[in-house]
Amino acid sequence: SPTRGLFEVFIRANDVDSCKVPTSDGSGDSGRAIAAVWTEWMRWAIPRIRSAVLATRPLRPFAHQDDAVFGAMLSQPRLRFLLADEPGTGKTLMTGMYLAEGRRRGLVPGKTVIVVPAHLVEKWIRELKRFFGIDAHRITAEIGRDPLDLRDDVDVWVVSLDLYTYNSDVRRKIVGSRASWSLAVFDEAHRLTPTSQYLGAARLLADTAHHLLLLTATPHRGKEHFFRALLHLLDPAIYPWDESAKDYGGTVLRPGRDNFLRRMKEDLRNLDGSLLFRPRFAETREVHLTPAEADAYQAVMGYVDTWYASDSVLAHSIYGKRAASSITAAVETLRRRAAALAGSQAGRTDPVAPHGFDQGDLGGADLDSDEAWQEAEHAVLQTRSRDRRAELEAVKAVIGLLEHALTSKDEPAKWQATVNIMAGHNIAAGSGQLLIFTEFTDTARWLAGLFRGAGFSTEVLDGSVDQHVREDMQMRFLANRFQVLVSTDAGGEGIDLQSAHVMIDWDIPWSLVRLEQRAGRLHRIGQTDDVHIYHLVAPETREGRVQQVMLDNLTAASLALNGRIYDLLDATVDRAGFSFGAAMAAAHRDPDAVAHVLAAVPDTETLVARAKEIVADEDQLRTPVNPSEAMQRLAADRLQAINPVIVSAFVDQVAQVEGWTATTGPTPGIRILRSSHTALPDVFGGGSECLIAADAAAVIKAREEQFRRAGDVVVLGPTEEAFQELVNRAGRSCEGDLLAGAAAVDLASLTGYALFLYAADFEHHDGFRRSRRTVPFLVRYSGAGAFTVAWESVMNLTTTTAAPTAPAPAARFEADTAARAAVDSETARLEREQQAITAKTRADVDDIERRYKRQVRNLASDAKREALDRFAAIKAQRLGQLDLIDDVSHTAPRRLGWIHVAGGARAEDLGRDPDSEKVAIAKVVAELEGLGWVVDDRQTAGLGYDLFARRPGTTDQRLIEVKGFIGDLRPVILEQHEWAQAQQRGRDYWLYVVLDCASQSRVAIRCQDPAGTLAGGPKLIKRFKIPVSQLRRLMEGM
Repeated sequence: SPTRGLFEVFIRANDVDSCKVPTSDGSGDSGRAIAAVWTEWMRWAIPRIRSAVLATRPLRPFAHQDDAVFGAMLSQPRLRFLLADEPGTGKTLMTGMYLAEGRRRGLVPGKTVIVVPAHLVEKWIRELKRFFGIDAHRITAEIGRDPLDLRDDVDVWVVSLDLYTYNSDVRRKIVGSRASWSLAVFDEAHRLTPTSQYLGAARLLADTAHHLLLLTATPHRGKEHFFRALLHLLDPAIYPWDESAKDYGGTVLRPGRDNFLRRMKEDLRNLDGSLLFRPRFAETREVHLTPAEADAYQAVMGYVDTWYASDSVLAHSIYGKRAASSITAAVETLRRRAAALAGSQAGRTDPVAPHGFDQGDLGGADLDSDEAWQEAEHAVLQTRSRDRRAELEAVKAVIGLLEHALTSKDEPAKWQATVNIMAGHNIAAGSGQLLIFTEFTDTARWLAGLFRGAGFSTEVLDGSVDQHVREDMQMRFLANRFQVLVSTDAGGEGIDLQSAHVMIDWDIPWSLVRLEQRAGRLHRIGQTDDVHIYHLVAPETREGRVQQVMLDNLTAASLALNGRIYDLLDATVDRAGFSFGAAMAAAHRDPDAVAHVLAAVPDTETLVARAKEIVADEDQLRTPVNPSEAMQRLAADRLQAINPVIVSAFVDQVAQVEGWTATTGPTPGIRILRSSHTALPDVFGGGSECLIAADAAAVIKAREEQFRRAGDVVVLGPTEEAFQELVNRAGRSCEGDLLAGAAAVDLASLTGYALFLYAADFEHHDGFRRSRRTVPFLVRYSGAGAFTVAWESVMNLTTTTAAPTAPAPAARFEADTAARAAVDSETARLEREQQAITAKTRADVDDIERRYKRQVRNLASDAKREALDRFAAIKAQRLGQLDLIDDVSHTAPRRLGWIHVAGGARAEDLGRDPDSEKVAIAKVVAELEGLGWVVDDRQTAGLGYDLFARRPGTTDQRLIEVKGFIGDLRPVILEQHEWAQAQQRGRDYWLYVVLDCASQSRVAIRCQDPAGTLAGGPKLIKRFKIPVSQLRRLMEGM
């Protein structure tokens, strides 16, 4: 094969006579030869796209995300990295970008394991699939028990941190002697502390994996010892760490950019330069219980005081929290207690409360864990009674009182506050959205009934909701399909709901981390409004007054720090020496001691001081944000991307040669691929038809619109398996026709020419291994000589039945010369690309060396010398790797085939005056340069536009197609490749029309995004004629 080299095949003896050796005799089929050229275009384009995984995916990264992945991470041969951006900045997406691009580039050739908290496992699996098409699988305890190794056909695994750390079977699968990982990722890496078993387990995986990526929004929080332990996990040689040495003299170790990024929300910008994160505001609303609610609360607490030990903080908190939340939650809790009492107690033992929940101050209790709270509730409700019958009667009496309270005509106090808050934000039935959090499912369901009764479309999200239903609910909320989402903490974990900007905490969790997480559901990338958070607190309850004072002080502190405290609530209070959970427990342990508890609550001044200390520590780690480079890269991406228009056109080419049909599907953007004579390839299901889409956004929209078969759609993007199969299949099927030579017609050319295809192999070291890639080249020969042309020009080719004329020897000679020049040019480009990467890495290594020298300068002389010698050896090794990366070698170009192209255009059908072209181009160039644009002439490249203009210092760019007429306005024709570019490039593409080129030329039309402006144009790649009537409307709009 001219493109795939030599390989072995087996054929039957009877088939030998049917085999033939292709010769360059002009016998190739026209359609197959054109399809072969399209195939080589795809092979040329995919590796050159900087972010091919995003070309047809519904993800458009922001500058800081692009900078992290493409500016810092992908350039490293062995990634050992701590990504520590603030909450809500998209660390999951940046990881997915790195994984997807790393796999495509060969940097991550093997398996990946992602270790996350248990409640985030499904979110990771879901988002990797949704945004990157990556099928990740969960490692379970059952998989751990299986004696077989992990499945070979699964490349990405996700496992919970606890399961990996504490389940020996699972750990053996992940870090056993047979385990090997290209990439290991730890989410919420701040949990990997020296005081936990997590760090030791992480160290085992770090030693097993080639690349290591740690993610956390809280890398430091004033704990230098913990921070250095994380860095040591990344690279023990560069970041030495002694578990016993905990005094660092108040210094904060600043790692180099090669290992660390921490960007702050206030520094991040949107693609238009605006702030990426909107301001947020919190307010504590004091509510006073109605008489019925107050009586119900006192009745519940009176029952607990009577039937549980006076020092049972857990029992008082379980019942008290529910009674403070809603009468309904208290009733349902008492009913569960009544059910437990109604059963026999013979042989029963009291359940054991989770660790720490049996302590008077809840010391050591995991107040962030829903599972722990559920176990604690079970322990309280199932405990044996000292007098079962008498307690059961007491419970029934309280239930009766509460049921009567539910019939009160007074609206619940918190509901009245909620109605007022909604009115203040113009949220009414049918208008606006609200997110409301409660700790309890019973309250959530009751609240949903209130909202529905008031005319609000409402859904409930709790921990019992199935993951697929949960994802569907999230998408419908983000699409404004319903107004109010009532969520428990368990239901809302890891879910983004930024279409709303108002949130109410119906009840207050005893963990400030929970409050931070709740606010993070709205204050995320994509939020377009200021975020308002309201805490509802009833001071008449045992813990209510403490909550009110604490939250009021935190709110006042946040105003003094411009909102920066919202992501530091728990850390600030902890540094102030106050335990919020212990204070809540104390309020329940002795209601008369609330005044004493209040006296210990840190005041606003203390909170501001402690928060400033944390912010100062964080700021020492802050990575400056300079989005200009990333913005330039993102602008360049818009010119390089193979977008859905091109993908769909390539599918049509392959379908034509395979005898398939591709027709409009059931929803926009989805097509039906059919084969009437043979089965479709296995990647398309192996049947007679398949749903396909060139853009994953079309599939997501179809899912939002409840299209039931959305999950069956095969997405075709540059990195998708199905697309690669199409490319390879077309190559195998059509390369012989291209090699033989064929004929075609160029509908945009007045004259004929010859197209030659060449390929050369390029080899370089990527820091992991030497890699080889085949690069094709397209060369055009006409009377003016031979030169390389843009692949986009092949969109103008169409089939013909005419016999081709074989290229003359002189044409072949000149084409060979042009191909060699193209290979030299490509070599120089690759070397510049490689050297740009290594130069940055060399600078980073030098920076790390300077930091390291500062770090060891206070060591004893011998220890210092040993440390510096060890670092020098590491540096020499890494610089040697970079020297390998700089070198690029190549083979001589080999000819893949040729096509004799006849001119198929007529001067009267061009939609422009050929003689006016130079005058029109000169007019447009002069106008743009006068306005400060830098203009590059691309006329001869065959790109589908004539000029590329950039405004220095900005990301503004224009791809300009110029049409010129000698006299007045006539219809304009956009050729196939021009119309395709207009559809692909959107607002970057401009149409300029210049009139009166024979006298005093003038620009009559400057139309941005003609494909969008002229909405009636075809969505396929074909010639498009713009009538004078539409052109005049464009002139009127100038």
